[in-house]
Amino acid sequence: MGPYGEAAIALPPAAVRADWGLPRSLLPFLGRLLHHAPRLGKLSGPFSALMNPVVQDPFLRNWLNLLCFLLSGLPAHSTSAAEMAFMFAEWYQPDVVLDYPVGAALPRRRIGARARKAGRSATVGGSRCRDLGGEESSSRGALENGGGDRARKAVVSNLSIWDTLALLPPDTLPPAFRQQRQQTPECHSFMHLHLGIDATDLPTDLACHHIVVNDWALGVTAPQNVILISIPSVLDPTLAPTGKHTIHVYSPGNEPYDLWQGMDRRSAAYSDLKAARSEALWQALERVIPDVRRRTEVTLVGTPLTHERFLRRHRGTYGPAIAAGQGFFPGPKTPVKGLLCCGDSTFPGIGLPAVAASGWITANTLVSSPQHLDLLRAINLYE
Repeated sequence: MGPYGEAAIALPPAAVRADWGLPRSLLPFLGRLLHHAPRLGKLSGPFSALMNPVVQDPFLRNWLNLLCFLLSGLPAHSTSAAEMAFMFAEWYQPDVVLDYPVGAALPRRRIGARARKAGRSATVGGSRCRDLGGEESSSRGALENGGGDRARKAVVSNLSIWDTLALLPPDTLPPAFRQQRQQTPECHSFMHLHLGIDATDLPTDLACHHIVVNDWALGVTAPQNVILISIPSVLDPTLAPTGKHTIHVYSPGNEPYDLWQGMDRRSAAYSDLKAARSEALWQALERVIPDVRRRTEVTLVGTPLTHERFLRRHRGTYGPAIAAGQGFFPGPKTPVKGLLCCGDSTFPGIGLPAVAASGWITANTLVSSPQHLDLLRAINLYE
């Protein structure tokens, strides 16, 4: 993977933009791209094309499929080779570590206050947007609190493509574009288990992260077959009272939404299904802390409906399931003047990598080429 990793990072996302300024921003990296040209073709296909000819050991094949699933929500035959090559290049840097946020994320109010102090509108960040649209373009956003503002240059949606479409009036988009994006395949949803437990006499070397695979033969995408466990208070004791631990157990994009669709959250049937579908999470956690049920003092169970409601994700989805070699992520541009999109519906990957890279590309597209090159110089990517 070494040479493919070098090829994948030959062009940093910070240099990419989605307009006619792209050739100018690529010019400083042209030599590197030409050097890796023989490998670029395979990077545009699925990771399995790199894996299958050389990896025969069953466990290693399962492990690589699991890494693909955790990165993209898809197995190796559908995950982009470029995604995996980029991650391999990151994983094997000298002295590489996994950063973890001390104190967890900033509360929304503090983020909004910082944005206002910086002189930028924080209205949309602090209130849900209920529709996008205007007389001629998507240059105005209306908020649930009754406010709204007209953007001087553009509106950027970081919602999923399905949730963005729901905010646009029917006549705003060409029907073919709306239909195409609406039919974007989607990954499954989640079950969540949030716990507060008594940590008395637990091992002092208890690890923060655990991955449980119940049966490799079922495949990594099988419902509730892969379960992730995070105990963040192991790394940051301020996240729990003294002598306690906070725990998050979840099924990462392998819980079918259809099992839950249309259910009344206040019904006994919903409560019963929550108990039944969370049992796999409890059993996975018991492999790490056998007596965890006895220790538990706070229990919160989340379902695909919870995920859909509080994270505002269409059908509670993990994200788009666009298979490498069978489709392309569309980037930030839309047919609506003044409307751009970022997030995991526009760039390969699930979660932070896709969000960060797509946000950078979208921001680059909104500034001039000279401004973009100045930025690349400022971060030492271009001299």
